[in-house]
Parts: sequence; C-alpha cells; structure tokens
Amino acid sequence: MTLKGTAKGAVANKNGAFEIKNIAPGTYTLSTSFVGLVNQQQEVEVTNQTTTEVYFVLNENKEQLEEVIISGHKSKNATTTTVAKMPLKNLENPQIYSSISAELMKEQVISNYDDALRNVPGLARSWESTGRGGDGGAYFSLRGFEAQPALVNGLPGLVSGNLDPANVEEIQVIKGPSGTLFGASFYGYGGIINTVTKKPYYDFGGEVAYNIGSFDLHRLAVDINTPLSKTKKLHFD
Repeated sequence: MTLKGTAKGAVANKNGAFEIKNIAPGTYTLSTSFVGLVNQQQEVEVTNQTTTEVYFVLNENKEQLEEVIISGHKSKNATTTTVAKMPLKNLENPQIYSSISAELMKEQVISNYDDALRNVPGLARSWESTGRGGDGGAYFSLRGFEAQPALVNGLPGLVSGNLDPANVEEIQVIKGPSGTLFGASFYGYGGIINTVTKKPYYDFGGEVAYNIGSFDLHRLAVDINTPLSKTKKLHFD
C-alpha cells in the first residue's frame, strides 16, 4: 500500500489488514499492488482525529497469468552407441555420463575445447595442456581423480595440445568405473573423456561461421561435406 504524494505506505498482513498512521487531514490516493493481481486505486478523505477505513478486492491479473511457452531442443543422437558400446537409447543406458553436442557449442559460441567442458558438472580443469608430444591435452579433475581427453571415437587418441571443436560432433564425459569398457590403459578412477568427431554424409553441404569478440578474437570456420564418388562410397568432410 502506498499513499501517493507522500512517503508513507504499509504492507498488508496475511489477513489483508494494513494501517497507515499520522496522516495529515486531506484527500489522498491510496494505491495497492500485489504480484499476479490487478493494481487498484481509491480516493481517501482523511479528517482530523478520526480513523478512515478502506476496503479493496483485488482481481487476478489475466495478463500475468497467460500460458508460458517453453521451447527447447534435443540432440539428434537418440542412442549412446559410443558410450555404452551398444546401441542403447539414452533413457536405457544406466551409465553416468554427460554429453556436449555440437549444437550446444554453436549456441554458446565456443571456440575452445576446454570451454566446452564447463558444461559438465563435477569436472574442473587442473592445468592447461603443456604442448609436449604425447602429453595430450589439458588435465581435469573428475570425481577427485585425474582425467584427460584421451579417447577419440572410443579409441586411444592422445594429442599434443588442445583439440579444436570445429571438427567435434560430441564430447562425452563418462563418470565412474563404467569407463573400463574402453580399456584399462586409458581409464581413470574418476572417469574418462571421449571425443566424437564429425562424420561425412552422402550429400553436398556445409556451413561457414565467423566469430568476433573481445581480446581481438576473429575466428573463421568453414565446414564442407561432399561425396567423392558417384556410387556414394567415398565421402569427404
């Protein structure tokens, strides 16, 4: 409750009662507001040494109670073939894993592999890639243990530096002991990180992206896919 033209007001209790004291005689406009209800105003005349009673009945605000439309999308990959080593649907897979799709990386304008992994809960970067041959990419802490992007398409694929997400279709972070499905030599107690690269398709297509940002960021990415044979047995991406 606010008394227009003054600094006075009040908050109604759970029963709707309110009180504003020490008002000089005169005519005022009393305004009420509440979330989800229509605001109301009343002219109130205050006389000396008397108590003026005012009653309000607030109606629902239809404009604020209209339907809310939530839009979203799901990944086109409905199965977890690489993660589970079996063609299981996502809901059928009992493993604990996080998936970062290429669509999500495009929406977030991600140009760095390590930045993409910020979407994975429970995963934190320990230190950046050293750039040494055979040392792989950056090191991460996963469930308290060391983890590294050591797998590409489910096979050992250590690199000498950070990967470029331009050719990445999906990043899979498999948590816990289920990572032993990929071999003990590349398994960490906390889990593993598997990178799925883009695969060529039978038709001609592609996309061009140009990103510009702070710190003099200019990034041009060109992705072209084309069949190399008329029989559609050889493709290039």
